[in-house]
Amino acid sequence: MKKRVFYANAAILTVGSVILRLSNIWFRVLICGKIGAAGMGLYQLIFSVFILGITLCTSGVGLAVTRLVAEGRGTRGAIRRCLVFALALSFAAGAALFFCADFISVKFIGDPSAAMPLRLLAPGLPFIAVCSCLKGYFLAIRNTIVPVGGEILEQIVAIFASLILFSRISSPLSALMLGSTISEVSSCAYIVLLYLAFVRKRGFSNKKVNGIFRSILHIAAPVLFGSFFRSLLNSTENILIPRGLRKHGAGEKGALSQYGMMQGMVMPILYFPSAFLSALSMLLIPEMAEANARGERAAIQKAAERAFRFTLSFSFLVTSVLIVFAGDFGMLFYGSREVGNILRVMAPIVPLMYLDSVVDGMLKGLDQQLYSLKYNFSDSVMRVILIAVFIPFFGIRAYMVILFMSEIYNAALSINRLLKVTAVEVDVVGWIITPAVCAALLYYVLMLIKKIILFGI
Repeated sequence: MKKRVFYANAAILTVGSVILRLSNIWFRVLICGKIGAAGMGLYQLIFSVFILGITLCTSGVGLAVTRLVAEGRGTRGAIRRCLVFALALSFAAGAALFFCADFISVKFIGDPSAAMPLRLLAPGLPFIAVCSCLKGYFLAIRNTIVPVGGEILEQIVAIFASLILFSRISSPLSALMLGSTISEVSSCAYIVLLYLAFVRKRGFSNKKVNGIFRSILHIAAPVLFGSFFRSLLNSTENILIPRGLRKHGAGEKGALSQYGMMQGMVMPILYFPSAFLSALSMLLIPEMAEANARGERAAIQKAAERAFRFTLSFSFLVTSVLIVFAGDFGMLFYGSREVGNILRVMAPIVPLMYLDSVVDGMLKGLDQQLYSLKYNFSDSVMRVILIAVFIPFFGIRAYMVILFMSEIYNAALSINRLLKVTAVEVDVVGWIITPAVCAALLYYVLMLIKKIILFGI
């Protein structure tokens, strides 16, 4: 029964994630047609600042709700405290973003026109905070339909609101940001209504729990501080990239175009297949937390082994597909061969990138979030330093090399920690060699099929 629930939830999350990422790529193609590659670069810079606010009011709190409910400590008071905590952070972040928009747009983004889009995004933070907490509750009770439904609703509203606002607001970026805020309000209303309906039916845990706020801080604080400082470093990184490209000689528009191409076009395609793994990563958090609370070491080891095997098998195959069809994807989505060329170069990083995400979810479920904090923070510091030093001399190629180095470093530390905590032994043949050989065979088969189709040979 428990396995059927897990697989059913995984299927729901996977389908939802695929729909969301497909619609996101389609929407980005539409946006790119309206604002161009340089506009896409500015759009990414604005969102890199906004993500700081999102990180501050969501990171750790949703995880705290999931862990407390999964471990049988999810009382009404516990969830209420999580909501108050998240809302307090969101109002502080929203106020800072709204009142400092001019300063941020001039001093950091380097474009005064970014101020209004930032102000339009700020009111959405409290709604995002509430959604994060309540989605944590639904994930803990193994209900994935509600969170997925909320995300799909948010995406649909964002797209249609933006399309309507494009014809009514002169600035396309302002239209996009206002549409985003409207979508967050609608998603929050949906999640809150269903949460109230569920708790009325299910009730709360009657278990008396002492020191609940201390437990919330124990779970949330490391993730919150780690994620916030990493987001701060990521935002710094995103600001430094266009500046470095300008110093390399790309010019103002060229620097934004290269940055927009990399972050707004290539990375969404590179991450799209991970939609089939995001469900695994999310569902492993409550599964691991529950097994860890019960001391079920064998169950934890079995889950970790399966996660490694499935993730690596899938990601090696994805790498082959991306290498073979990179040029076709670039032309299909953006009409750009350059996007395809960059995508082909970045494809080999996929196995480590996907595995790192799944391992991170398992570490959080095993109460190892402090280690994730340290690894992510040191990784971000390294990236900022390397970007500041090398991009002005070597341009976008230096950034691609830095991404490879960063992923190898972060994944190696996280995987090593998980293996140590779970005492799982690495199956080199089953996890790495066999998937790599299958991926190589798939590459040659796809290349042969492609040549037959194109040249009739």
